[in-house]
Order: sequence, then structure tokens, then C-alpha cells
Amino acid sequence: MILSDTIAAISTAPGTGAIAIVRLSGPQAWTIAKDIFVVGNTENAPALKSHHAHHGYLKSDCKGLQTLVDEVVLIPYKRPHSFTGEDLIEINCHGGPVITNEVLNLCLTRGARLAAPGEFTQRAFLNGRLDLTQAEAVLDVIQAKTGLQSRFAISALKGELGHKIEHVRTTLVELLSRIVAGIDFPEEVGDMPLNDLQEILTGCMSELQNLTKTARSGRYLRDGIKVAIAGKPNAGKSSLLNRLLQFDRAIVTDIAGTTRDSLEEQLDVNGIPIILIDTAGIRATHDQVEIFGIERTKQSIDKADLVLLVTDVTSGWTGDDALVGDLVEARPHIILANKVDLARQFEFNGKGYETSVACLAKIAISAKTGDGIDTLTQTIERWYLTTLLPGTAVPH
Repeated sequence: MILSDTIAAISTAPGTGAIAIVRLSGPQAWTIAKDIFVVGNTENAPALKSHHAHHGYLKSDCKGLQTLVDEVVLIPYKRPHSFTGEDLIEINCHGGPVITNEVLNLCLTRGARLAAPGEFTQRAFLNGRLDLTQAEAVLDVIQAKTGLQSRFAISALKGELGHKIEHVRTTLVELLSRIVAGIDFPEEVGDMPLNDLQEILTGCMSELQNLTKTARSGRYLRDGIKVAIAGKPNAGKSSLLNRLLQFDRAIVTDIAGTTRDSLEEQLDVNGIPIILIDTAGIRATHDQVEIFGIERTKQSIDKADLVLLVTDVTSGWTGDDALVGDLVEARPHIILANKVDLARQFEFNGKGYETSVACLAKIAISAKTGDGIDTLTQTIERWYLTTLLPGTAVPH
């Protein structure tokens, strides 16, 4: 499918940079390029060669006077061997916003239309250059916030997911052709052997079921997992948030109940995208503002994929710890015994540290000194890869 009009857009991010790229795609792309591009002092349009870089200048005619807009490197691509499958021009100009907009306007005044958001990728899909999984992966690559997200998105962009789907489709189409031929042309083709019918269908069903299981993994990769930090007041939740983020995001004081509302920050744990939620401490209280904060904490726990239950070893397991323990008991959680730097000796054998089935681990940490933090991040990573990405090959 070849669309009839020519589109243009700035392909690089807005702002100031050394280089910016303006793209043209469509049947008039090369004509427009030849109209505005010159080499050296010549006024004649150069002979453009596909997939070759051409150095020169962009010219603009204003009231019969020719002026140079910018020094550029122009790279033409002849269809169908381009990103969109159409004739395509990439103009590498200087990255100032004034110059970039002038280059774009120059293309628009020569007959191009301003591209809609995502239209270059849409044309690549419509022209068969990308399948739907690859088209979606383009945005995932651009928006990736961690290395792991980027590697999975590149894997999809290469077509690995699409190839698996296409393999199943091809197998089913071939099977359908055999069945239809046997029904419509029995005299010509004879009886079609169908002894492998069940085996083929079972195999296709198994492959498709395995692919549907990756949908949940894809959501976690794209959106990140929500990890709530919960515990009684002054257990060190905000200190743990700051330690994991490696900067002071939350206010930390010795006054219990300092955190009254939930804080959310994004965290990269060995490539794993995490939305870290620092919550208000849970305790029995009559303070109305604190009660609102505790209700939000409960909501955060309910929505979290994983909960870090922070306790204070200096005060031991208290009734407030038990309140938090009851809330997280059925959810995947890790018990963290914080402030071990202030305790002479600590072991997880006291009252209240009994674990439920949903408890992944019990780790002694110090949010102040960083002791045990590496063990915590490794535990999160192991749980993420084995539980949320089961059977998923992690690209390297």
C-alpha cells in the first residue's frame, strides 16, 4: 500500500542539540529534496544516490532571492528499501530549534504535509515493512527506562515475537488448505491424510498459550512493578526509599508519623523497572490527617505487586508491626529488619517474625549504612525473573 501524499516531520527530540533530523516520506520526497538541496556553489540539483550521504546546503527562494538555510547531510532512500517502504529523505541539519523549524517549513512549502504522530511507523506497517508487534515495539524502544526494557523491546522490534505468531499462522493455513482441497477436489487430490491433525492443532494451541502467558510479563516490563514500602511509624521506610534511590527524596526525622502521604519514584534494579512507593506508617491513632494517610497506605498495599515490610529491631516486634503484618500476609512480601547497625545482635527467631507462604525472604538491613541492601535488590531481581517472567528468555 503506497499512500498518495508526502509527509514531513522533525524526527529528533525538541530542544537544542548538535544535530537534528528532518524526514520526508512519500512519492514527492525526492522531488522536494532536489528542489531545495544544492552542492557547493552550483545551482543545479545533484544526482541523488539511494543509501548514500550527500553533503551540501539547503536553499530557500524568497522574492526571487536565493538564500542558504543550513549546511546539511542529506541521505535519500529509494522505495521499497526504506523504513516506511516509500521514497524517503533524511536531512541531518544543525540542531537549533530555529534552524530545524526552518528546514521543516521549507519542506512543507514545497508540498509536503506535516506528519501526524506515529505516521512514519504507521506507513511502515501499512507498506509491510513492519508487522504489528514491531510497530508497537518502536514506541517501547523509545520509552524504555531500563536496560532490560530496552533489550526486550529491541527483541520484539527484530520481529522475534512476530515470527513466532507467523509460524503458527502458516502452519494453520497449510492445514486448512489440505482440508479444503480434500473437500472441494476429492477426485483430483484423493483422500487427504489427516492422521496428524490432532497433533498439529495441539502444537499450535500450546504455542499460542505460551505466547499469551508473556502478555502479563510484557505489562510488567512496559509499566514496571509496584513495590510498596510499609511498616509502623519511624521504622525507617523513608530512609530505605532514599537508600534505594541513592538521593534524599523523602524527609527523614526521628518524629514518628513524618510521612503522611504516599511518595512514588521510579527505580532501576539491574534493569528491572520498579515504581517504589513510600507509604505512611501504620499504627492506631486518632489524628485525622494520619488516618487518611494510613488509608492510602492500605490502598497502596492492595495495588502493589510486592511489599517491603520494614520493622525496627531496636523496638522489637510490636502491635503496630502485627497490624502491618496482617495487611501484607496474603501478598508477596519481604520482611526487612531495619536498624541492625544499632543492635548488638539480631536473629529472626523472635515473636512475630514467623513467615507466611507469601513471604519471599527475611533480610536484616540498615537503611542508614546500606548493610543488606544488595541482598534485598538481588532477592527482588530473582523473584521478578522467576515469578513474573517465567519461561521468558532474557535477551542479552
